[in-house]
Amino acid sequence: MVLEKLKAARQAKGYSIHMVAELLNITVDSYLELEYSVREASDQEMKMLDSIFSE
Repeated sequence: MVLEKLKAARQAKGYSIHMVAELLNITVDSYLELEYSVREASDQEMKMLDSIFSE
């Protein structure tokens, strides 16, 4: 998963910000930091993002 394309991937799947944050087990604010490239994703977050958006 390329974090710069996270918003497009989320929208293409029809997932809300809240849904993805819940799937990652993080706060909405933490998810938004990922989506807007404020911070790097941890290895665990990257694995989860890959599994969510690779389907």
